[in-house]
Amino acid sequence: MNIDGKTRLLGLLGDPVEHTMSPVIHNTLSDVLGFNEVYVPFHTTSEGLKNAVKGAYDLNILGMNATVPHKNAVIDMLVDIDAGAKAIGAVNTLVRVEGGYKGYNTDMMGLSRELDVYGISLKERNAVILGAGGAARAVAYMCAAKGCKKVFVLNRTLQKAESIASDMNRYFKKDIFLPVLLADYEKLYDEYNDEKFVVFQSTSIGLAPHNEDVVIDDSRFYELIDVGIDLIYNPFETKFMRLCRENGAKAYNGLRMLLYQGIIAYELWNNISVAEDVADIVYNKMLKSIRKNIILIGFMGCGKTTVGTAVASRLGYNLLDVDSYIEKEAGCSISQIFADKGEQYFRELETDTLKKLNASISHTVISTGGGLPMRPENAEELRKLGTIIYLDVQPEEVIRRLSGDTSRPLLQGDDVERKVNRLMDERRPVYESEADCVIPVTGRDVEEIVDELVSIVE
Repeated sequence: MNIDGKTRLLGLLGDPVEHTMSPVIHNTLSDVLGFNEVYVPFHTTSEGLKNAVKGAYDLNILGMNATVPHKNAVIDMLVDIDAGAKAIGAVNTLVRVEGGYKGYNTDMMGLSRELDVYGISLKERNAVILGAGGAARAVAYMCAAKGCKKVFVLNRTLQKAESIASDMNRYFKKDIFLPVLLADYEKLYDEYNDEKFVVFQSTSIGLAPHNEDVVIDDSRFYELIDVGIDLIYNPFETKFMRLCRENGAKAYNGLRMLLYQGIIAYELWNNISVAEDVADIVYNKMLKSIRKNIILIGFMGCGKTTVGTAVASRLGYNLLDVDSYIEKEAGCSISQIFADKGEQYFRELETDTLKKLNASISHTVISTGGGLPMRPENAEELRKLGTIIYLDVQPEEVIRRLSGDTSRPLLQGDDVERKVNRLMDERRPVYESEADCVIPVTGRDVEEIVDELVSIVE
């Protein structure tokens, strides 16, 4: 964007701020919507917070977010506060008004919008909140506001759970919050009467790099869950989520909550409403930023498996070949699937596989079949998965590499050269349009290709 005299500044107050994803959200929104605004993280200490807020107003800064450790302390520096933020006792969004800033808590609004997108209703449902920190307070407020019948707050120290329960019961004038010592989680079994729980995991347990940590590691507990929402989004699939899915529950991470809390803040700053198609653009960009998957596309024989193996080794990533994954799941070869059920069935199988992968994997190099990107549904799933690299190979190189290969269903029969040229003419425009980057591979050694690819993605 062009920064000029009309550019408005947005920012984040926090300590630390180096790994925040907020600039991705807000600067993408400004870019897509054509707003002349720039979002910048400001490393702000607790000692400097008061001066930072006053200085921001004096500098005509349009709005700011507040993150740890300032969500509570910043309240004293505001000229007004939204009722929901006051009840939660935490502010994460500062909106410029006459004389200063008004505080809002868009965390709970963001989580509420995430639930709406996934079609999850809390009305007359029983919920469980794991943890009793600031995030748990926002979740508790949302649960009551959306009509939960009963909410159990589980925490390692009962006092914090009691504090949330009593505060929310008093605020909403309802006796629906019950504190439970985390060690006594089995008490929930007595509350279970064929109506499964919606469970919110609000602690930092399971946050990368401690991916295999989980608050409760008891399969029986997860059998009581209908939907599990982990506020963590890194890793993309936590052990809590995996245990939910293994026991038949739906599970979601907190990335869409992060997305929507940011979007709601942006809406408040600019007095607008952001459409869902714009939200999807931002979400896909966030996915690429956090998941760091690398998807290799290209014609058969371009070297996706060879290059993918080398890239995965270089970066310490996992390696996944979509065709091999499908063969393992189906219990037979791709050739057999083509022969028995046809290409259309196989393409639908590819789409289902990509949707399944999209629910869980990160930091993986993914090698795809040559025809996979041709189906629009597949291309859409690939864009969600990560950065798409097209390995561009010349027809004569393909023919040389595949000479004598009888495992390719689409290259059986006579006049292979004509088939290769026809298929490449058909597929090349799609490869090019879907790729984030094109890397020529003909006449180059693997190490050279890997060097170029790694320099692109890092």
